[in-house]
Amino acid sequence: MPGKHLLLKIALAVLALFVLLNFGGVLAAQQYTLEQALAAPETPASTAPLSLSQALALAEQRSEALRAQDAATQAAQSQATAAGELPDPMLNLEVINIPANGPDQFSLAADFMTMRGVGVSQTFTRKDKRNAQANVFNKSAEFAQAGKFQALSKLRTATAQAYLDRFYLQEILALLQSQRAELELQIEAANALYRSGKAPQTDVFAARTELGLMDLKIQDTQALLDNAQAELQRWVGEQADAPLAGAVDLSQSRLGAVDLFETLHQHPEVLALDKAESMALAEAEVKQQEKSADWTLSVMYAGRGPEFSEMLSFGASRPLFVDQDNRQNQALAAANAMAAKAKAERIELHREHLAQTKRWQQTWQSNLKRVADFDRSLIPLTQQRTQAALSAYQGATGTLAEVLAARRMEIDMRMEKLRIQMDTARLWAQLEYLIPEEVQQ
Repeated sequence: MPGKHLLLKIALAVLALFVLLNFGGVLAAQQYTLEQALAAPETPASTAPLSLSQALALAEQRSEALRAQDAATQAAQSQATAAGELPDPMLNLEVINIPANGPDQFSLAADFMTMRGVGVSQTFTRKDKRNAQANVFNKSAEFAQAGKFQALSKLRTATAQAYLDRFYLQEILALLQSQRAELELQIEAANALYRSGKAPQTDVFAARTELGLMDLKIQDTQALLDNAQAELQRWVGEQADAPLAGAVDLSQSRLGAVDLFETLHQHPEVLALDKAESMALAEAEVKQQEKSADWTLSVMYAGRGPEFSEMLSFGASRPLFVDQDNRQNQALAAANAMAAKAKAERIELHREHLAQTKRWQQTWQSNLKRVADFDRSLIPLTQQRTQAALSAYQGATGTLAEVLAARRMEIDMRMEKLRIQMDTARLWAQLEYLIPEEVQQ
């Protein structure tokens, strides 16, 4: 009996090994979900610093919007090629003179007049009309390309703004955290002076209150930084977690010193309406060409019975324009009206963007001057005030409240400078990437 149990255990073990080897892959495949199959493999975030140019390149590589516009351009170009060709010939099959009643009713071979025919017809669209039809799709391809420029401008502007927001918020957060560490030292000093009877307890409470307010500012700034990080990740992916390379020179912009009136004719949205006007004019040319009819030629070979001659027929046809004023002319007028609409919208949009870009340009230049004022006079003055208050407090001629007030003003001044720089950076990104360089190529 023990031998039988041993053999049974060995058999079960072999069976289990067989199932594992042959069906283990199936079980594993069943556990591998669709979400896992569709998920892109995670790329570990790089530890190398991420520059603005690298962030822009990553955003363009990941953009599906750009690929969509490329596909639209390719589709329009393919349609243009097809529109330039003659229509396909038509195969015609017919049976005529089929008996409708009598002993040969519905017979295809009994009556001598019944003929069975096969033929072909071809519409000969004039070359000018085919060229006009192809031109509509060529203009549609240009319109799709203008759409790509719009997507490219939006992508670069948003990526740069997210990058710069994160950079300056990190600077603000670092400033606040350094001041928090200093406040903790001031609290310790106030406690020591209070215990030795050299300072009132109100100094301790004032320092702790200041620390609590600083913590609130740190929390608010951290929340803004997390939002900027999420926005940057939306554009560049996992590489958004990499440290940033450093500051960007905000003092120069491609639209800083140009003739905006002429330059903004290349604005992607203005350019798109310009291409829409070209499309409408191309449609109008098609309607003009359609006022001239095309001929369709056909040939038919028909046979009856073996005792009768086979028949060959030729034909030609064309539409008769019996009411051009209410049909062809109205279609042409509608196409011209759409072209006029696109032109008016383009002019109005150009004016709107001209005014908006001038505001951005003026505010950007004004902010650069304000930042220079902070570095030249405002921040040095607050530093001197803080140093004077601290010296007075150490010499027992001033109070801790005066030191904290002076220090708070210095921090606020530095934070205000960084906030202005962040606003300036957003304006700089709007100006720098408003018109993609590819538009002018």
